[in-house]
Amino acid sequence: MDKVWLLVLVVFCLGIFSDGVTNISTRPDVVNVGAILSYKSIIGKVAKVAMEAAVEDVNSDSTLLAGTKIELTMQDSNYSRFMAIVEALKFMEKDTVAIIGPQQSVTAHVISHIANELQVPLLSYSATDPTLSSPQFPFFVRTAESDLYQMAAIADIVNYYRWRDVIAIYVDDDHGRNGIAALGDKLAEK
Repeated sequence: MDKVWLLVLVVFCLGIFSDGVTNISTRPDVVNVGAILSYKSIIGKVAKVAMEAAVEDVNSDSTLLAGTKIELTMQDSNYSRFMAIVEALKFMEKDTVAIIGPQQSVTAHVISHIANELQVPLLSYSATDPTLSSPQFPFFVRTAESDLYQMAAIADIVNYYRWRDVIAIYVDDDHGRNGIAALGDKLAEK
């Protein structure tokens, strides 16, 4: 996780608290940010270390956020949508201003509904399902490209080689089905 993205998210969240006023005294001493990861995955392990380092960097320089510190709480979803929901709801007990994660698009769909209801930004660095970009999820912020770009590239390859029949193999879940639907849409455009 790039510390720049974390910094942008925190500055965005601090802007919510300041109500457009730049008076430093209205800023909180601590901003709670939550993260939902799958600790056993390579992405989860790397993201955990990167987020900890980014928070340490930002908190060590009091000039970056005018003395406000980031309190990052990370929770392990263990690849479970249910656990991700539980962890997201736990964050709300601590007045969390933003949630980072989850890694999987299917889980991001579930958590996005909670984020919308609570009006808390959900920043995902790896969820790529194109349907997460819809107006239905106004609090979902994506830092990874949508699968639409991959599907457009595949459609371009199919068109370039003038293939008439293509067999797509995908995982039979919301993310896989949405990806295949996007591929179908891109192929229909050709």
